[in-house]
Formats: sequence, C-alpha cells, structure tokens
Amino acid sequence: RRAPPGRWGAGRRRAGPLAECRRGFPTGPELISLGTIRARQPKQLLRNDAFRAMPPQDLTPGDLEELASHEVVTDPAKVLAVYRKHATQDEPDPAVLIRAFTQIGFLFDPNSFFSTADRQLLRSHKDFKSLALDLTRVRERLPDAAAPVLLYSMACLEYRCAPLLPRLLDAVERNLHHFRTDVLALLLHSTASLGVGGASAGGQDVVAFDLENGTRSQDFGQLPEKLAVELGRRAVLLGSEGASEDEDGATVQDWSRVAFAMAMANLYDVPTSAGGDVPALPAIVARACEQIQDFNELDGCGWAQFFLYQTLYCVDVEKPKCEEEVKRAVPMWIQERLHQRWLNDIVLLAQPQGADQMQRDVDAALRRTNTQALLNCSAGRDWDEQHCWFAGFMLEPKVALECDALLPLGPGRPRPSGWQALKSRMLRKMGYRVVTLHSCFWDKLTEDHKDEQVLRLRLEVGYEHNRDLEKQLRKIRQTPHTYKGIEPKEKEWKPMPSPPSDA
Repeated sequence: RRAPPGRWGAGRRRAGPLAECRRGFPTGPELISLGTIRARQPKQLLRNDAFRAMPPQDLTPGDLEELASHEVVTDPAKVLAVYRKHATQDEPDPAVLIRAFTQIGFLFDPNSFFSTADRQLLRSHKDFKSLALDLTRVRERLPDAAAPVLLYSMACLEYRCAPLLPRLLDAVERNLHHFRTDVLALLLHSTASLGVGGASAGGQDVVAFDLENGTRSQDFGQLPEKLAVELGRRAVLLGSEGASEDEDGATVQDWSRVAFAMAMANLYDVPTSAGGDVPALPAIVARACEQIQDFNELDGCGWAQFFLYQTLYCVDVEKPKCEEEVKRAVPMWIQERLHQRWLNDIVLLAQPQGADQMQRDVDAALRRTNTQALLNCSAGRDWDEQHCWFAGFMLEPKVALECDALLPLGPGRPRPSGWQALKSRMLRKMGYRVVTLHSCFWDKLTEDHKDEQVLRLRLEVGYEHNRDLEKQLRKIRQTPHTYKGIEPKEKEWKPMPSPPSDA
C-alpha cells in the first residue's frame, strides 16, 4: 500500500542538499566571538578587555597617575579610594602609600577650608588608619627624602603616628646637614607642632616612643634644638659681610616659620653653634625682615605676618635673654603695620574654623553640670591693647581649660602639641591657671564620669559661680504646660467695655 502524500515513505520528496545543511548541527567546537562574550557579561564588566593576555606586572604607575589626576588630587575620599584599590595587592608599594598620605596632608594644610572636626573625622576613618598601618609596616623601605613631607603631613593632620615617627625622626637626624634651608624650616615647624622636643623649666624633655616589641625608641627631645642650631648657623653665615646670596632660596615664609617654631618649642636662647653664646633667633628674624621692602610686600606675605607678630608677642611675654635683640631685628615700621592689621586682617584669617569634637564634648559636660564657661575666649595681659591668644574655655576666676586631642607617645603617656604647650606657657605668664584635658583619657570616660571630673575640677581650681549671670541666661517658658488635644484656643468673643461712671 502506498503511503499517503506528506508522510514518511516512498512517496515523500527527498530534501535537497541545502535543506540538509540548514537542519544540521556543528560536530566540533566553534571559536567564541567578541559579541558572544559581551552578550554574556554583566554590563558593569563590559569596560574590561576580555582578550588581554595577562594583567600588567606593575600597577603602581597607573595608581600614581590616578592620584595625580584633577578629580582625585583635591578630594580626600577619592585619595583613600585609590589607596584602598591599591592595597588589594599582596604588598602595597611605598611610593603609592607616601603619595596618598602626603596628598591628604596637603589638603588639610593651614590654607585649607577644612575644620578641626574634619581632621578628626578623617583620622578616625578605617581607611586612613589602614594607610598609616601600611606605612608603618614598610617603614624600613621608606627613603630618607620622604621624611620631611610625611612629618609635614602629620603636622597638618594633627596626627602623631607613634610607630612611624621614630623611623622618620632618625632619618632627619642622620641627614641634618644635607637638607636645604627651606626643608629644615619645614622640619623644625613640623616637629615643634607635633610636640617633639622643646625646653621646659627643668631642661629638655625626654621624647621616646613606645615600639611594637615593648621597648622604647631613642630620645628625640634634642632634635628641634639641633635643627634650630643648624638654621641659626646658616642665618648668621648669610648675614655676614661678603656672604653670597642664599643658594637654597629661603624666603620670608621660611625664616618667619623658623622663628615661630623656635618660640613654640621654647628655644629662644639657642646658640648658633654648640657651646656658643650668640643667640640664633635674632639672626633668623633679621633674615625674614630684610626680604620685606615696603608695605605692599608686607601685606601680601600671608602667614609670615602671623609668625612674625606672634614671635614678637611671645618674646615680650616670656622675656628671654635675647628679647631686646629680637625686637631690634624687626624694623619699627613693620611692627607698627603688623599691630594695625592684626585683628581684622591677620588673626581672623589664621584662627582655625569650625568645631572641635572634643571641645564640643567638654562643652556638653560643662552645660550638664551648670558650669559657666566662655568658649574660645580671647585672653591677654591687663594692659594689652589687643589680644593674641584664645583660651579653649574661660572660667572664673581666670581659669583656662584646654583640650588636647593629639595621640599620646604611648599608652598613658599624653603629650600636648607644640601649639597647646606654647598657649599654656603664655596663659600662665599672664596670670591664668591652665588645666589641660587629654583625649586619650577623656574619651574612655562615660557621661557620668565626665560630669564627675568637671565637678572635681571646679573644686580644685576654686571655680566661682555667678548667680546674677545665671538668672539672666535662664530660659523662661513662654507657654503653659498642657496635654495634647486640649491646647488653649483663642477666644472668639471679647467683653464689651464697661459704661462710664457718673461719679
């Protein structure tokens, strides 16, 4: 029987060769095309080159180029993001770590618009702590030339990294005579700001950092004095007759920064040579002033105005042996101009802006204990025409309360910054009683313990409470106590006036 048409059988027409090729399937693997790969990849991965033979052997040049880009160089968050991406390698490159740390430090220099609280938030970020930890791990591979910029970055960030500082300070001490004058000026200001060294009433302080193996580093308390002696020697040599121009090109900014750093570290009478008797500070101040020719240059030299005027004021208050020589080194027209411009054009621009987290916390404790205190109050001598210093909190009678947020040298070994140490010395000379609260102790207290410490502090310093001022500042409730839903409503009617009496 013949099969019906359209079914498999003898009567079905055989398909041609073209039809068989269309219905066939490949018997071997085909080459994968780029379109196939892109179709199967997520969209966020399409930017990668899937046909790259192998990753680059060195990712450091790319990360350094990204750190130098315009989008990253002005943003601390993006700098930390580049570091975090670079840190995924087995061993981070010291060049990238140094570049990232210094870029963050330069963003928080005295000319920036970041507040003190911004610095504290950055220092508490886990990525910044990881960056400091990685720098500490590779500290033996850090070049000596990186020590000045790393120390300056720490000073700008107000961050004292105790495990890393011994390596950097040792590099500075070994290469003391090889640095240029402007680099030495930056080093002296950075070490003085970090509270490294400085003379006290009993002589030079011992500054030794706790190491990871449980021991302590060598004493770096003499390093600022060594820097000051070297800079004083160069200043005297530059001012001698027949001396050539300064080859390093030190400017008024460098010499004025050195002068203020010496005042900060209480190194007024440091000689120009070991065992000598010629003070270095007058020669340094003279080198700064001789580069100022007229009022326009003085008004446009920025921070040099602040450094010079503060140096003059500190010398006038603390009365070192070289007081008269320092004052004579500054021409009278410069002194008068600085005095006229101090309040409106110098000190307002030099004061740190914004809030301090520790200062806000102490202020909250003072309010809870009903302690009357003036915040950031100016202080000075009774006969001063204008004040140059501001106390953190001012209590009566003449008590200055300061907050030190710098990391300690080791557990339980706080040391204030150079700025705080200078302010404390100045306020004591002016007749104030200074109390310093250290963050390494304060942050570990509970709220009740902080209030208890404030109350004990009031007893020890003889705090006086002003009852009249308390009455003036007391907030009086303007609305009566009531419950929700029964608030007082305005009356819809008013009483009619009473008729006039006939009497």
